[in-house]
Amino acid sequence: MLFAYIQLALSMALVGMNISIGKEIVSHVPVFLFSELRFLLAMVILLPLLALRGEWKTSWKKEEGSVLFWQSFFGVFLFSICMLYGVRWTTATAAGIITSTVPACIALFSFWLLKEKLQVNNVVAIILSVCGIALITFTGGAGAQTLASMLGNLLVFLAVVSEALFTIFAKRLSGKITPFQMTAAINVISFAMFLPFAVWEGIRFDWGLVPAHIWWLLVYYAVTASVLSFFFWYNGVAKVEASKAGLFTGMMPISAALVAVLFLNEAFTWLHGIGMLLVLASIFVGTQQTRQKGTTLER
Repeated sequence: MLFAYIQLALSMALVGMNISIGKEIVSHVPVFLFSELRFLLAMVILLPLLALRGEWKTSWKKEEGSVLFWQSFFGVFLFSICMLYGVRWTTATAAGIITSTVPACIALFSFWLLKEKLQVNNVVAIILSVCGIALITFTGGAGAQTLASMLGNLLVFLAVVSEALFTIFAKRLSGKITPFQMTAAINVISFAMFLPFAVWEGIRFDWGLVPAHIWWLLVYYAVTASVLSFFFWYNGVAKVEASKAGLFTGMMPISAALVAVLFLNEAFTWLHGIGMLLVLASIFVGTQQTRQKGTTLER
C-alpha cells in the first residue's frame, strides 16, 4: 500500500510542477499545437515499449473502449484546454492552489458514481483541503481580482472537475486493462482529439519564433506528464479507493506553488505555507485507517 501511495504522490507532484512549465510553454506555443506535440512525443516513447512488453494485443470490450474515450475527453482534452488557458490569465500559484479542491471532487464523485463509502476521516480530509484553498485564494493577498484572473481561476476549477472524472474512469478500468496499456491508449486517443485543432494552429504558427529552451521544456513535459504521471497514477489508483487516491492530488498545489516561487518569481506568503500544511494534513488524515463502527457514509 505504501508503494501505491508513493506512486500517487509522485504522479501528482509531476502534474503540479508542470502547471508552471506549461504556463511557460504556452507563452510561446499555441495550446492545441503544444498538446499535440506532447502526445506525439509520448507515443514515440510508449508504442515501441508497448510492443516490447508484449501488451500490444488486447481484447478490450466496447464498454472499456468507451470509458477510455471519455477518460481522454475529460481528463486530458478538457483538462489540458482549461488548465493551459486558465494559467494564461491567472498565476501559477493560484492555479496550483485551486487544484486543492480535486480531493473533494473525487471523493464526491466516487461517493455518487462508484458507490464508495465515505469514512469520517475522508470527510475531515476534504474539509482540511477546502480550508487550505479558501485560506490562500480569498485571503492570500495577491491584490484585487480582475475579470481575467477570475476567468482563469474558473477555467482551472473546470480542469479540477475534469481531473476528478479522469480518476473515476481510471478506477472503473483498473483490473481490466493494464496501467501501461491505459497510458498508451490515453495518449493515442488524446492525439486524435487534438489533431484537427493543432493542424489549424500549426499552419498559422511561426515555428522560428520558439526559443530553443522551450523545445526542451516540451520534451520534459511530454515525458513527465504524458508518460510517467499517467503510469504512476494508473498503478496507484488500481490498489486504493478512488476517494483515498484523490487525496494525493493535494501534491499538485504544493509542487506547483514551489516551482512558481522558485522559477517564476511569484509571491509566496505565510498564508500559502499554512494552506500547504492543511493540504498535507488532509493527506495524512485521509490515509489513516478507521476501525470504529459507524464511521462511514453510504448511499
